[in-house]
Amino acid sequence: MVQMQLRKLRLGVVNFLNATPLIDGIASIKGVQLLPKFPSELIECLESKEVDFALASTIDYQRSKEQLRILPVGVLSSDGETLTVRLCSKKPFEHIKEVHCDIDSHTSIALMQIIVRNKFGIAPKIVPCDIRALSANAEDWPDTMLMIGDKVVTSATGNTFTYALDLGYEWKEQTGLPFVFATWFGTSDLDSEIVQMARMVLDRQRRCNTNRIEQVVSAHAQVRGWEVDTAHRYLTEHIQYTFTDIHKEALELFYALAHSVGSIEEVRPLRFFGA
Repeated sequence: MVQMQLRKLRLGVVNFLNATPLIDGIASIKGVQLLPKFPSELIECLESKEVDFALASTIDYQRSKEQLRILPVGVLSSDGETLTVRLCSKKPFEHIKEVHCDIDSHTSIALMQIIVRNKFGIAPKIVPCDIRALSANAEDWPDTMLMIGDKVVTSATGNTFTYALDLGYEWKEQTGLPFVFATWFGTSDLDSEIVQMARMVLDRQRRCNTNRIEQVVSAHAQVRGWEVDTAHRYLTEHIQYTFTDIHKEALELFYALAHSVGSIEEVRPLRFFGA
C-alpha cells in the first residue's frame, strides 16, 4: 500500500537578524520548508502560491492583489527606536526634495512618508535604490537615503550623513504606539489543516526562542556582521515578537495614515485566520 505524503508547510521568511527569534530552529522541523527572501519579495511569493505564509511587509496587506489574512502568532515590531530603519541625509530634512529608498523595503517607505509629512511638512520624491549595490565609497552615495535591515548597523553610515531619523522612534513620538513592520500573512483560501499546522509551529517556536535568546544571538549575530552585545540588546529591547491588541491598533492607524499620504489607494479591514 502506497503511503500518501503530507504536504509541507512552506514559509517565506525575512533574511534579517530581527526575524531570527521567530524562525530559528524551524528549518529542522519535519514537514516545514523555509524560503528566505528580502521583505519586498515576500508578497510575490504569497501571490504566486510559492509559500503558504510569509513574514511579509505590513503595507503589502493593503496592496496585494490577493485577499490576505493575518495569523497573529508573531510580529516584527518596535516600541520606539529600531536601530535598523533609518532615514539619513547630508542636508537638513526640511530641504530634501527626494529620498533614495532601499528596494528591500515597502512598509518603511510608507512609514517615512508619514513621518516626514507630519514632522517637516514635506512630500519628497521616492527614488528606488539598490543600496547593496552602491559603491564602497560612501561619499558617492545619494544625499538622502532610507535604509533598512542589518546593513544600517553593519555599514559605515554614521560618518557619511549629518542628519538621521530612526523611524520607529519617530512613529512612537508621533502616535504613542508601537510600529508593526511585518507579521505572518496567508491567502484567505488556505486549507484549514495548513493554517492549524502553521499556528502550532510558529507560536511554539516563538515561545521557545524567547527562552533561548542567548543561543539565537550566538548563532546569528557575528555571521551577519553584528557585535554580540549590540545584537542581544537589539533583539531583547528594540524588537517585539508577540502580536497583541495594541499591535492591531497600531496597524489600523498606520493604514489610515498611509492612505492619507497616498501610499495606498484604499484601506481594507483587518481579517484574521480563525476569526
